Amino acid sequence: MTSENVSHAFPALESDLERVRELVVPADSPRRSDVTAPTVLIGQPAGARRRLIRPTLTLLSYYVFAGPERATDVRAVKAAAAVELLHMASLYHDDVIDDARQRRGRPSANSVWGARMAVLAGDLLFVNGSRIVAELGRREALVVTEAIQHTCAGAIAETADRFRLSRTEEAYLEVTGAKTAELLSLACRLGAMQAGQGPEAEEAIARFGWHLGLAYQVRDDVLDLTATTAELGKPANSDIMEGVYTLPVIRALAREPALARLLRHGVTAADAEAARRLVLSCGAVDEAREVAATHLREAIRRLDGLGDPRSREGLAGYARSVLNVGERADPPPVSVPAPSPVPLPVPAGELERVQERLNAWLLDTGLAATPEEARHPRWSGMAAVAARFWPDAGAERVETLARWMVMFALLDDLFDEPGLTDPADVVRLRRRLTLLVRGLDDGPPSGGAVATGLAQAWERIRLIQSPAWRTRAIGHLLEWLEAAEREACHRLSGFVPSLRDQLPLRLGSAGVPVFLDSFEITCGREFEPELHDHPLLRRLLDLGTATMLAENDLRTFDEDEAVGAPYNLVRVLRHETGCGRREAIDEVTRQIENGHAQVDAILTAGPAILGPAQGGSGSTPVIGLLRMIRDRLPGWRAIHDIDRYSRSSAGSETYLARLRRELLLEYAETGAGR
Repeated sequence: MTSENVSHAFPALESDLERVRELVVPADSPRRSDVTAPTVLIGQPAGARRRLIRPTLTLLSYYVFAGPERATDVRAVKAAAAVELLHMASLYHDDVIDDARQRRGRPSANSVWGARMAVLAGDLLFVNGSRIVAELGRREALVVTEAIQHTCAGAIAETADRFRLSRTEEAYLEVTGAKTAELLSLACRLGAMQAGQGPEAEEAIARFGWHLGLAYQVRDDVLDLTATTAELGKPANSDIMEGVYTLPVIRALAREPALARLLRHGVTAADAEAARRLVLSCGAVDEAREVAATHLREAIRRLDGLGDPRSREGLAGYARSVLNVGERADPPPVSVPAPSPVPLPVPAGELERVQERLNAWLLDTGLAATPEEARHPRWSGMAAVAARFWPDAGAERVETLARWMVMFALLDDLFDEPGLTDPADVVRLRRRLTLLVRGLDDGPPSGGAVATGLAQAWERIRLIQSPAWRTRAIGHLLEWLEAAEREACHRLSGFVPSLRDQLPLRLGSAGVPVFLDSFEITCGREFEPELHDHPLLRRLLDLGTATMLAENDLRTFDEDEAVGAPYNLVRVLRHETGCGRREAIDEVTRQIENGHAQVDAILTAGPAILGPAQGGSGSTPVIGLLRMIRDRLPGWRAIHDIDRYSRSSAGSETYLARLRRELLLEYAETGAGR
């Protein structure tokens, strides 16, 4: 039965579903509009329509007993909305448990907001659904409580059976009944209850929902093996990868000995694909389809003699359509193209002239002693990097930013310089640089090349940034110098932190707040605290930073290993777990891929989610900033392509050692230690 046929059989259905949609809205958190968005319907962009299978079953079950022409009681609409809210809550929790990144072809809630926020948002949806149930009455509350208890028990049993080769068909059907069939059965029972039917009618239509749920889940398990990722809106063949052995796999195991060797904890993608082909080739999938068809027939049989004949036939037709893959009404998966490379706003010829002026400045300040040093790989591409970082800037502003980025990179490199082997010198270096940074806003400091370079780079920034921004930026620089000192001392002592401490230490030595200050320069504005503190932007910053740092650690692992860099994630992972080199690299690679996927999910889905949550406005500051970040992301990633271990024929040690000695001499001469 098509949707048109269903609407014809039940004239009030569409208007009643609209009433349901009005109740199934983003769940507000008291006094915090910024955290309403996590409960925007998952897998559902603004303006799209959900299938609402469970609410439809509730309403159709009500029509069977109350008649399709009778005005629908508000209690039936509330029951339908409650079932959908409970279902949505279970999806949030399931996606966290499964670490699922997609739902109906779109980023899952945990992919965008993180596991903690997704669990809490699921809890809030569950509470909203439970509140509606409580309003319906004590009997409804008891029925729902029992159904949720069975659902949770089924989820626990399924988790306990992961990668269990001895899982039986009976165990599979028991879990399927609890996890999927129970909620469809509940939907039908609640509809009958609102129509004032007795226990026998309620039980009969609940058994209809139960068998329909079994058929629905077996059908979905077959699709996981036979459909594509695009068709499913989530990764295909995920059950085998996750160790959830469904009915086709259980039957195939009984006749394919080679299958058991492929199914093990930590199965590779290649093994999972080989296992899938074995299951498809042995006839188990066709048998599972027949099991689904049998349960569908049993579901329809359970309707015999119930209520209004025309409504009964309409409900049976709807049940058939739910299991018809060709009738699936899920929105098509979103295909979001990767951000295209940011075009350089400054013409190539002009950019070359900016770099030439930058090289001349390096020589004038004494940061570079020779033209060859000025062309060091660490510096030679800085104009292009600054142009990508500030894509709408002219040549003059690109040079301003490039000078500042050169100085930050130089200070970072000074603490990594191979000749810096005495912890006391590390402390002296940090103290001298601290004096220079503290005096930036007071006038040109006296000193050599580094003092001159800092002063001249800062003077350009003074012209375009407010006093408040400058005060905050200087504070961030001072904090970063302390973190750089700590990292250098850890390197010299051979210290390797725990995995728990690695990221906080790495974030400190990476100078993330300094990066954000530079970003504000390119935006031409200072961000309000509400923008800085928005939960989605903070999550984006945490994820993006951790991912880029891990990517950098992976790229420079060999060099970091040679010099004893303490915070390299691969090194820390090997040190704490005792795993081998390949295993550590694979784990960090997985984290990087996962991080990029979540960053892309936030940038893709964030504006669509925040729009409805903030009254449909597409021009809020958070949405605008998300779009800007997505546009600029390729340019920011290019910054990490400038390897701090790059060498010129002169060697980076040459200028770094010279500048370090100069700074330490200045420290001694100025009596900075006193």
